[in-house]
Amino acid sequence: MEPVYSDGVSFRKDLSGSLPGISDSLSHSMVDTSHLADFLPKKSLRRIDHFSRMALLAAGRAIKDTDPLLFSKDDTGIILATGFGALKTTFAFLDSYIEKGDKLASPTHFSNSVHNAAAAYISICYGIKGPNLTVSQFDMSFFSALITAGAWLEIEKTDAVLLGTSDAFCDVLGYCMDKFAGTKGKHGYSYGEGAAFFLLAREEKKPEHGYFEDISMGNYKHTGLDIPEDTLLVLSPSSINTCNDEFMNYLKNTNKSFYRNHLISPTDCSLDAFFSTKLKKKVCYVKIGQNGEYGKMIITPVLK
Repeated sequence: MEPVYSDGVSFRKDLSGSLPGISDSLSHSMVDTSHLADFLPKKSLRRIDHFSRMALLAAGRAIKDTDPLLFSKDDTGIILATGFGALKTTFAFLDSYIEKGDKLASPTHFSNSVHNAAAAYISICYGIKGPNLTVSQFDMSFFSALITAGAWLEIEKTDAVLLGTSDAFCDVLGYCMDKFAGTKGKHGYSYGEGAAFFLLAREEKKPEHGYFEDISMGNYKHTGLDIPEDTLLVLSPSSINTCNDEFMNYLKNTNKSFYRNHLISPTDCSLDAFFSTKLKKKVCYVKIGQNGEYGKMIITPVLK
């Protein structure tokens, strides 16, 4: 398959300036979704939370950037990958349940808190009628979603797949990351939020921006991890904290170079996939989990 993915569909916000547990600071650091009004009527967004708004904006930009001939609303599927889902909304619902009881808990917060709310909103707001799926596998969510999208295209379940991710920050998550996860450490990484969407298709013609040449998942402790010699290794920032000395020595001994940004989230790999197309060379992107599990994708950009 040769998935087409769109320019300008991803965005990321560094929330390191938001002190854990301080909502006022956090509210000024969220991804700006005000441009969503360029795609959808404001009245239709009134009850939609930040997590789903990010997904709607990224999806809208991907649709706008796509060749209309590749995008049939009746034959396009939607797959959304998320690591944590709508955490802030989930905590808001739990607060309303604790404070008001089960009879008066907020139904709006509840409906927005489920992981598949964002994908449902994309289908409803943009009129996309194909199959709809949400994948949540923490750090491996995007790779699992990519493999599923490839299967849909291979068996011709759909003509195209609008594949995307969304993960949002909240003050409770910031507190937990600061107190328990130790994500910054000596490497200086901070948590970010954002969304990215790609339109994947089977078209044989040369894609506008590039394609995913290979997608795989495994565990490097059991099966090893092959990194092609003709690719630039891009290692996700969260992988640095989870990789053991054995893997880091492997990189040094094989003279593998790698590039990374300093922001992390469960689905940072989707945002990095978009930015990888700007490197103008074939990229092998790898994300390592806590126990040696990995997701790998080879991204071949179009050199213009």
